Amino acid sequence: MKRIILIGLLCFWFIPSFSQGKVEIVADSQLYEVVKIRYERKKTADAKPDTLQVQGYRVQVFFSNDRKKAYAMKDKVIKLHPEYYNEVYVVYQSPNYKVRVGNFIKEADAKSLERLLAKSFENVFIVRDKVRYIKNRPKENEE
Repeated sequence: MKRIILIGLLCFWFIPSFSQGKVEIVADSQLYEVVKIRYERKKTADAKPDTLQVQGYRVQVFFSNDRKKAYAMKDKVIKLHPEYYNEVYVVYQSPNYKVRVGNFIKEADAKSLERLLAKSFENVFIVRDKVRYIKNRPKENEE
């Protein structure tokens, strides 16, 4: 009986010394890519804190289920009105593609663009959409 207790005590004394070791974490290489992409997106979002997505208005100039025609129409809008180069969007809402122009907070501002685009395109109308709003944008007449 004394032997069993002695062996038991010796085992408990040596076990912690054997449990010391290294931990190796094995992860898929794609995990690092996902983390890197998320980090870059967050860095980009933090660099532009004044850009918001808000409910606003855009002018729709095209609606079809043909993707190629939608992108051709986008190119045509940019060619005719290069001042809206960064504000021409192709929106896909299954199964249709829509070409929309502008980022307006007020419907009255979109109305002037609607009149301008109606001279070149058929079926032009204003739609409510999520738009990019840039806070603290410098006024055009300030210099």
